[in-house]
Amino acid sequence: MIRKATWVDALAIASVHVESWKTTYSGIVPDAYLETLAVGEKQTLWEKVLRQSDHSVFVAEENGRVVGFVSGGPNRAADGLIAKYDGELYAIYLLKEVQGKGLGRQLVQALVGDLTQKGIHSLVVWVLADNPSRGFYERLGGEKLAEERVEIGGKALWEWCYGWQDMQTMNEQRGCRQFGSSKNLFCE
Repeated sequence: MIRKATWVDALAIASVHVESWKTTYSGIVPDAYLETLAVGEKQTLWEKVLRQSDHSVFVAEENGRVVGFVSGGPNRAADGLIAKYDGELYAIYLLKEVQGKGLGRQLVQALVGDLTQKGIHSLVVWVLADNPSRGFYERLGGEKLAEERVEIGGKALWEWCYGWQDMQTMNEQRGCRQFGSSKNLFCE
């Protein structure tokens, strides 16, 4: 089940955030950095984020347990090509054991619907080039717009930016379409 996150989800989101970083970025980001990630620190971060009205956050649940989340909002880029896009997908993480079940696509669908209602129609996402899940954005029709070097835990890594000039094309990639004059989506 996908639903809008509330303040009480902060601890569960923080747990998914830390666990998924450790499994996704093992061998990419230095282990010493991954070992410093703390659920308590991330919980504080997510408590703040969940109070921000311009920040959209959704969670995926299985058997009443949060197993993934997505967050997004206005684009944080101030200038250049990337700044021409309205919105940004800030983060999407799923526990390893639920990846490949379509929850990521459902989370993105929920985020796109919410951002569209807020007047956001284009989107970017930054992803580590070595992230094994990078193909997810390509399957959603993301166009590589830029790349830049970032440093995480003392290691220089490449980060790629994918963009969608029209977020609704993400839904088309999934076999989803808007029907009638409503904002509801039908996904096959």
